[in-house]
Amino acid sequence: MSDTNSKSPKDKNEKKSFSFSKLIYNDKYLFFLSVILAVVVWITSSLSVGTEETRTIKVDVPIKLGDQVSEQLGMQYYTLQDTVEVSVSVSGAKYVVGQVSENDLEISFDTSSVTKTGEQRIPIIVNNKSKSLDFSVDAVYPSSVDGYFDVNSVKTFDVKLNFDSENVADGYVFGTPVLSDDKVVVSGPKTYVDRITDAYCDVNFGEETGLVEQFTQDCDIKFGGDGIITNYLTVTSRNDNEKEIKNISVTLPVLKIVNLPVSTAFEDKPEGIDDSMLSVSYSVDTIRAGVLSTADISTANLGVIYFSDLTVGTQTIEFPTDKLNGVTVLDNVPTIKATVTVSSNYTEQVIRVNKNDITVDGKADGEDMSVVSMDDVSVTVLVPKGTNISASDLSMRCDVTNKTNDNKYPVRITVNNNQCWVYGHYNAIIK
Repeated sequence: MSDTNSKSPKDKNEKKSFSFSKLIYNDKYLFFLSVILAVVVWITSSLSVGTEETRTIKVDVPIKLGDQVSEQLGMQYYTLQDTVEVSVSVSGAKYVVGQVSENDLEISFDTSSVTKTGEQRIPIIVNNKSKSLDFSVDAVYPSSVDGYFDVNSVKTFDVKLNFDSENVADGYVFGTPVLSDDKVVVSGPKTYVDRITDAYCDVNFGEETGLVEQFTQDCDIKFGGDGIITNYLTVTSRNDNEKEIKNISVTLPVLKIVNLPVSTAFEDKPEGIDDSMLSVSYSVDTIRAGVLSTADISTANLGVIYFSDLTVGTQTIEFPTDKLNGVTVLDNVPTIKATVTVSSNYTEQVIRVNKNDITVDGKADGEDMSVVSMDDVSVTVLVPKGTNISASDLSMRCDVTNKTNDNKYPVRITVNNNQCWVYGHYNAIIK
């Protein structure tokens, strides 16, 4: 009895070992184990993927409201920034939120509340525009942008220059300043543009004193007037309205003070004329002036005297002094008169001419142009007494290279005598 029912420890171990192997290698048990593990993994994954998640997406958004407001109220939008970085918080299923990008967001600005000019806050609106991703927009930061709304205004201002005119060495003076832009065009909110009284630049010499050479500096453009927010203004060059400028290059010439005799030059002076036949005197013989120390200037040339303006006797020609070449007049002398006297040894001769004797220069190849008429068929010639001139001694030419709207061209008349000249100005109609 005892031999049949009792088992040795060895027999028990063999039975346990047999049962474990049967569990592992038996297809039936292995199948059920795999199914259970798969179900556990599926449940775990489903719980994880289905979890709600929140994510923040940052987007750089250009601020463009001008067209919207123009259509609504005829106003424009002015801002201190061109773009705004918007942080958008979105929420949804984890696997959905992970796919959301800025392309899935519709970002706009709500200008419906803009009803008047001035500073206003514009809400930023963000919506889900994706057709395949289901998520919610929970928060937007910043939630709005600030801007100024007004009718646009454009005005042109002369640029004034402020500087210490005494900051030169003894015996020197500043010349006329040279500015890269002497006028500027200002555009922006009408409220602020209308408050501008002037545009100016301040020159800062710093530690430089007693200048003897020209001084150059880039100076910021400033505006006179109260309550102007310049950040809303756009300043452009008068010569290029696409070129926005913030400063102006200023050059201050430094001139040496000298005393200069005045002079004039003659144009079309006959080569054979005796200089004793005419004289020139000036209302001011010498002027106090400033010139560049490197310039070779010994006289102040007032300008040109044309022989076609001279006849027998005395005539006075007035020259302004504010545009003398290379010379800045320091005396309070706005004009200088030149008195020219032609000797009575000359006389006037009036000669009838024919329009058909005019030679037309400057015609294009194949172009047919002819003289229709002259404004005067009589030409006055200054000749020494005892000299006789006829129409055959005159050469008349018209240059039509540069066409005129009225078909009127100056006639250049020369005399075949180097002691004579034509007095007056003549024109012809050429078609």
